[in-house]
Amino acid sequence: MIESGFPGFDARVPAAPSGRARTAPKASQAAGPAPKPTTAATSPWHADPLQPHEPAGAAPARSPRRTQAERREEAERRLLEAALGVVARRGSVRMTLAEVGEAAGYSRGLPAQRFGSKAGLLRALAVYIGECFRLQREADGQRTPGLDAIRGSIDVYFSRTEPAWPATRALLVMMTEGFMEGSDLRENVMAYNRSALSFFEHHIRIGIEGGEIPPDTDPRTTAVMLLGTMRGVMLQWLIDPEIDLAKVRDRLLAVVDQVLRRR
Repeated sequence: MIESGFPGFDARVPAAPSGRARTAPKASQAAGPAPKPTTAATSPWHADPLQPHEPAGAAPARSPRRTQAERREEAERRLLEAALGVVARRGSVRMTLAEVGEAAGYSRGLPAQRFGSKAGLLRALAVYIGECFRLQREADGQRTPGLDAIRGSIDVYFSRTEPAWPATRALLVMMTEGFMEGSDLRENVMAYNRSALSFFEHHIRIGIEGGEIPPDTDPRTTAVMLLGTMRGVMLQWLIDPEIDLAKVRDRLLAVVDQVLRRR
């Protein structure tokens, strides 16, 4: 944090010992060591709030000079990753903006400056979690719109190997806290759910139009059942890791084929 004043500086001159005259210091002592030039990088008055704090005594990192936009983008990503970890460990109700800033390596005030409020941060976090899963789905390879895309999403969801599954934990925690009376998360979680459901609805409709999914299939209801099954299984597994996710994944894919693939 940037502090005002000059810590460690004492402007008071100590009194001379009783009965002894004070002698003038030598010129070299009076002058003291030559002051180091103050630059924008060393002056506390010019500290960049988007620059992560370096540990005391650490050598400055040498990296190409980045633009303000690049520093803002990195700061936002690091703040969201920090918030993700906090929510996954202890929930969003007890989370504070200050601890998110510190966990990300920035000032305690940067999250409020960037997101405006805790509600704003959680809203951005819900979007970030959805974007992370979208990128994971795309990294799995191009899928044909329709039933193949639905099967691909299920496969990616249960085949991830990320340590501790922080995004999934954080999302399930936010969903649990979202249905509590008076929760500020309800609207955010509802918007996230509708976005996730729209993916399945969209591809079910494409499958119906293409003739691979029966025409009497209700896209909305089927999407709710699929998403609920996936999250319900994941919630059980996070509590009881002895559940074999690979077997559940394969069985769910078989059920999807039996129910949705037109004969």
